[in-house]
Amino acid sequence: MKTYGVAIIGTGMVANIHATALKSIPEAKITGVFSRNPEHAAAFAAKYGLRVFQSYDAALADKETEIFSICLPPWLHADFGVQAAAAGKHLIVEKPIDISAAKARQLIDAYKEKKLNLSVIFQNRFTPAAGRIKAALDAGVLGRTILGDAYAKWYRAPQYYAANPWKGTWQFEGGGALLVQAIHTIDLLQWFMGGIKSVSGSIRTSIHNIEAEEVGVAVVEYVSGAIGVIEGSTAILPSYKERIEIHGTKGSIILEGGLITEWKVEGCREENFVDIQKISYGDTNSPAISDVNHRAQLQDIIRAIDQGRQSLVNGDEGLKSLEIVLGIYESSRTGQKVQLV
Repeated sequence: MKTYGVAIIGTGMVANIHATALKSIPEAKITGVFSRNPEHAAAFAAKYGLRVFQSYDAALADKETEIFSICLPPWLHADFGVQAAAAGKHLIVEKPIDISAAKARQLIDAYKEKKLNLSVIFQNRFTPAAGRIKAALDAGVLGRTILGDAYAKWYRAPQYYAANPWKGTWQFEGGGALLVQAIHTIDLLQWFMGGIKSVSGSIRTSIHNIEAEEVGVAVVEYVSGAIGVIEGSTAILPSYKERIEIHGTKGSIILEGGLITEWKVEGCREENFVDIQKISYGDTNSPAISDVNHRAQLQDIIRAIDQGRQSLVNGDEGLKSLEIVLGIYESSRTGQKVQLV
């Protein structure tokens, strides 16, 4: 397998996760970094021993770079990504794929037209526990699914929003707790359950001085006919580990903090499935996260490019959670159920 040149675009917190993960992947070589802020670019480059692209055009023209890793704020994802497609670069884009479903579809279409790989970062699909649950559900181990619930009840201190005034705004971040934090858990839930058909939601801004929500809830109906609930927040003290509960005609599975805590299923010995080893994937009180799942997803993406196949979370997959959250926002505004499929 060849080594692929990857340019990091953006130098925020998550760019550090990408840099650390990419440096540990033999098939990847970071070719450089670009930031709209030259000082940030210089500091990031010094930290990781990288060169700086003096402009986005310079990065687009770089012949060593085959993949762009977009770590910019959400409202810029599609704008920068469409340019990368035109330059013939494969694309890795952080969640959400964008804050606009229309712009996200434009990005997806651009990559389909160029026959290039577009991948959206939803690293929680790459935990061993998530893989086991998905395989079990696909094999019908739970029988017919009846109920699927997701909870991401976290806390962010006021300074989290104050440090970056664009956070929690509709114009620049596209939303609040559901779109920025709970979207990982929402993505897992819809992936496990086989897609969401409709949502009825309500959002609130309760304690933080932000435009968007830091409390959101929804009743969901799945394509399968099962139902469930979604709850997401950055206003809950103390914070709780994100949790997914799936119930079927043959039992129940609970995933909490990336680990299987209950596997009460007919014909299964629970001790063979629950996670004994406690692994930390991050802190529910801060945006700090481990790079272990990013590394797993980035490896899948690079191997997919090398093998000429789609990665697990391609553009179409990455769009699903965005449409779910936007549907919840629309339902909260109108008071009506929103049909997604």
